[in-house]
Amino acid sequence: MVRAVEGRPEAQAYLDFAREIYDGNACWVEAPREEMLAVLCREIPQSVHCRIQPFWAERGGRIQATVTAVRDDAFNRHWGEEAGHLLFFEARTGADAEARILLDAACDWLRNEGCRYARLSFLYGWQLPLTIDCYDEPPTLFHTYNPPGYHRMIKDSRFYTEKGMVEYRVTFDEGLARQYREAVDRAGAAGVRLRSWDFLRLREEAGRFLENYRDTFSNHWGAPQFTLEEVAGLFAESKDHMNPEFNVFAEADGELVGVVWSLPDLNQLMCGREVDHGMLLSIGVSERMRGKGVNVAMGAKSYLAMIDAGYKSASYTLVLDDNWPSRRTAEKLGCRVARNYVVYRRELVRS
Repeated sequence: MVRAVEGRPEAQAYLDFAREIYDGNACWVEAPREEMLAVLCREIPQSVHCRIQPFWAERGGRIQATVTAVRDDAFNRHWGEEAGHLLFFEARTGADAEARILLDAACDWLRNEGCRYARLSFLYGWQLPLTIDCYDEPPTLFHTYNPPGYHRMIKDSRFYTEKGMVEYRVTFDEGLARQYREAVDRAGAAGVRLRSWDFLRLREEAGRFLENYRDTFSNHWGAPQFTLEEVAGLFAESKDHMNPEFNVFAEADGELVGVVWSLPDLNQLMCGREVDHGMLLSIGVSERMRGKGVNVAMGAKSYLAMIDAGYKSASYTLVLDDNWPSRRTAEKLGCRVARNYVVYRRELVRS
């Protein structure tokens, strides 16, 4: 039986199910519970332009699988699509039948909401894609950990691979630090000013980040459109964990031409380890300044700040398999592919 989850007690049970699935698994890092409850109970800013419906499938009075269906009207207006999203899928081992009826029911809900296809496991700001390797390592912050059997369940429910993504990583050394300093110096000599974010004016900085995001990610596959309230709220919540030196604005001729947003990998802290790994989560360069080394210079400045903070390594993440400009940037920063992810899709309306 499939149940539409309503109210805080059922949302609590939904989240308790994930804890049960990963009980004793040191690689799983639980998302902040109150934030997840707010999502499931539609108490988030995105509720203004999203319709959200969590579901679970049960057998014998026990939850067997969970998923949340989302229709994001702001996303659809931007892309001119009628997309639906399925997020936070979890299932017991051996619950293949329940997983299938659950995903069918969630797809039916999206179809009734006017969606023409369902994208599973990926919506920026909500969930990053399912991992397809490195099952014996905790993921970096915001990234998804899942059992390998989920891919079988999802494909058996008539989903297919829509996109692949990669996470790059680099281990710092003195040679790379020297290359980073040279990249920063070259940018300065070319008239590009690189500066750290000013956390005393974080809302203004959020506005500048959003300005660059809308400019550089407007045509990027799968990118949603955020409001200033959403971005400012995210940065305000993350402020205590962010390092302003890790985050970079690039300016040329008095204009904003690039942004880097980076964070410490707080999953290390959640796993009881010292935080010595950083994460470059977003990098964008205005079209008129591309091909001039601004991307590498911003990444280099961010990584140098991590080195100065005593970090040993960093990620560059996530990157579409076919986003060769970004992949080349990662490689110029000394990064190499370390983990792979997949996004699934299912058609809801026959063409």
